[in-house]
Amino acid sequence: MQILAWTLAFIAGAALGSFFFGSLWFTVRQLPTTGWPIRLVVGSYIGRMAIALLGFYLLVQGDWTQAIAGLTGFVTIRAILIRWLRPLPRTLSSHIG
Repeated sequence: MQILAWTLAFIAGAALGSFFFGSLWFTVRQLPTTGWPIRLVVGSYIGRMAIALLGFYLLVQGDWTQAIAGLTGFVTIRAILIRWLRPLPRTLSSHIG
C-alpha cells in the first residue's frame, strides 16, 4: 500500500513540476513581446509558487516519504524539460548568412 502512495506522490510531483516549469518556459518566451516584463515575471512567479506550494502541502499529508517522492517527481520533470526544451545549437552557417 505504501508503494502505491509513493507512486501517486511521484506522479503528483511530476504534474506540479510540469505546470511549474512549463509556465516558467511560457513566461520566458513571452518576455520579448510584453510591455510590462517585470509584472509578467513577478506575477508568474507568485502564481507558480502559490500553486506549487499548495500542491505540495496537499501532497505531503504529514508523511515525509510522500514529500520525498513528490520532490523526486518534480525534479525529474525539470531534468526532462531541460533536455527536451533546450535551444538548438547554433551553427557557423547561421552566423554567415
